[in-house]
Amino acid sequence: MAAALGSRGARRLLLLLSALKPGLHVPRAGPSAAFSSSVTSARVAVNGVHLHYLQTGEGEHAVLLLPGMLGSGETDFGPQIEALNKKLFTVVAWDPRGYGRSRPPDRDFPREFFERDAEDAIGLMKTLKFKKVSLLGWSDGGITALTAAARYPSYVSKMVIWGANAYVTDQDERIYQGIRDVSKWSERTRKPLEALYGFDYFARTCEKWVDGIMQFKRLPEGKSHGLLHGPFAG
Repeated sequence: MAAALGSRGARRLLLLLSALKPGLHVPRAGPSAAFSSSVTSARVAVNGVHLHYLQTGEGEHAVLLLPGMLGSGETDFGPQIEALNKKLFTVVAWDPRGYGRSRPPDRDFPREFFERDAEDAIGLMKTLKFKKVSLLGWSDGGITALTAAARYPSYVSKMVIWGANAYVTDQDERIYQGIRDVSKWSERTRKPLEALYGFDYFARTCEKWVDGIMQFKRLPEGKSHGLLHGPFAG
């Protein structure tokens, strides 16, 4: 298994800073992005919820695209869905529970939400009858991918991970608290997510996400502050 890790949290920090500084924009496809007719959209029952996914390609190598905070397969991976080689890969871009079109349920953030997302992601690919899968994840999707690989090492073939962090630092906390109020985000960053969710759900879920992430920093004294445990922690 090979894991390609970018500089720690760089992509995540760029996205979060772009929310507050209009000059720093991270492009996202809009929720109504036009895909070719070869892209299918469906929902399937996994672990008691209905998960939405996009699928394209006919290659033997299955690849799951895992979006970041508040993202969906469509908003975060439009260019990859279009451009990845359809003869080499079968590409699946999913919406984690509570995100995108995997609603209901509403998104929540219990202590084990990354583990829950990892189980959902692997469960989705097994439900779709893939024998092995490679994972491409960024931000929260990168953490989910690492968690999934640690739990299912024989099922995960390869990974490409960027913007995933193992710890919540004081600097992270300042940035996360700075994006709690989505009305302060730049319009270009805010509009695609407002279009996807509506303002109220978007704003409420962002606040819950900040609280969910901060619980990792505020674990009882003596316990690890890490988001990841096992072979990928550190």
